[in-house]
Amino acid sequence: MASSLTCFPTPLPGESLYSIFCRYHVRSCNALDATTIKQLFDGCRSLQTSILSPRALKNARNWIDTTPGFNRSSLMLEHTAYPFFRTFIPHTNTVFTSYSADRFFLKLYLNCSTPSKRLRYCPKCAQAQWETFGTSYWEILPQINGYEICPIHLEPIRETNVSHQDIIHHFFPASSVLANSSPVEDVSHRRWIDSHWMAFLQMAQDIDYIFRLSATDFLLGVKIRRVLLYNLLPVRDRWEHALLNDPVLDKCADEELSNYIASLYQDTYKLATQIPFAPAFVQLRVCRLLFGDIKRFVSRRV
Repeated sequence: MASSLTCFPTPLPGESLYSIFCRYHVRSCNALDATTIKQLFDGCRSLQTSILSPRALKNARNWIDTTPGFNRSSLMLEHTAYPFFRTFIPHTNTVFTSYSADRFFLKLYLNCSTPSKRLRYCPKCAQAQWETFGTSYWEILPQINGYEICPIHLEPIRETNVSHQDIIHHFFPASSVLANSSPVEDVSHRRWIDSHWMAFLQMAQDIDYIFRLSATDFLLGVKIRRVLLYNLLPVRDRWEHALLNDPVLDKCADEELSNYIASLYQDTYKLATQIPFAPAFVQLRVCRLLFGDIKRFVSRRV
């Protein structure tokens, strides 16, 4: 029987689905994580979620439909990375209950993975959250690969000691983690970001822009793939050199980058189908290299 969760928190701006679950766990006063998981997901022993994927909504109990003000669509579009990553992956008009949706969410999860595999945050954003809402929370954007600098505060994104593997079975509220632990400092990674500050700031701005635009523009992904297709084909030799020597893509896995470059040399049909499988931040960087400004790229006609 469906039941409403009376103490379920109101989602905050830009908050990830996992963070909302964490705040519910605190409000519920449940002693065990497993108790809260059972309340949220009927018969599940794990959270069935990642920090970015909407897959957990497919497995949630009917409380979403009976709790006033909540529905799967709004939670998916506003509190997961689905709007951003669907822009770069084809065939995203899937239904939650379908087998194809499971395959898509798996693909989305793999594409969402960050190099650090840890929860991340902007210190000044966390402070602003405390001052405005009385709590801090895990935002979506800092978890996305390539979002290394906060475009609002011009602060480097920090890592916590909470791994993505940890959150599968446990709740780690941001308010508790940030108050009781220090950020994990990767000196070499920080130097890499500092050495290419403007490039990474532009990448973060592009991610923020695409994330917000794609929540309402369902055809944005189709447009980006078409623009990439028609503009990469004539100059693919030049862009192979640019991609291989671009500082922002320096730590991209060689295999991923090689496969992406190889796809540029296929026929038009294959190129149209293979481009969307390149990591999202690679595609965004190509957009920036081609046009210098993501807004001009998106507004371009093909």
